[in-house]
Amino acid sequence: MIIDHKKVEFIKETYPKGTRIRLTRMAGESDMPSGLKGTVDFVDDAGQLQMTWDNGRSLALVPGEDSFAVVSQPEPTQTQKLDAPLIGTDSNIFNLMGIASRTLKAAGMREQVGEMCRRITASSSYSEALNIIGEYVNFAEADQQEQSKNEAEQFGMKME
Repeated sequence: MIIDHKKVEFIKETYPKGTRIRLTRMAGESDMPSGLKGTVDFVDDAGQLQMTWDNGRSLALVPGEDSFAVVSQPEPTQTQKLDAPLIGTDSNIFNLMGIASRTLKAAGMREQVGEMCRRITASSSYSEALNIIGEYVNFAEADQQEQSKNEAEQFGMKME
């Protein structure tokens, strides 16, 4: 099956986590009644809505195959991006991805790390990858002491 990444991104934007859904009909699942409500947990990389249903089940909805309606969507939250220290002068996208990943992990945002890395590796250009990183973190200059410490660690030297 060929997956259209733009379509999947559109589905992810249309049905964010927390979206409430009312089922009309689920293909191949006769024990999932019309009118049953559930909550979107996430949209997977195949564009399926991974759901937690009010009856306790966790079956995925497939847009275009299953029939459903949106009951409500979560209020958009203004999330503040973290500042990631720009260490050294290496603008290699994998170096930048690593800095952003470490910053997100340090803030307890491991789920966003995986999402960001998947999007970056699927991107088709350096500028697109850089824009994706920019959605998650702001690059800020590291102070000189922090920069020299990290450069020393990079070369296997431990500064005390």
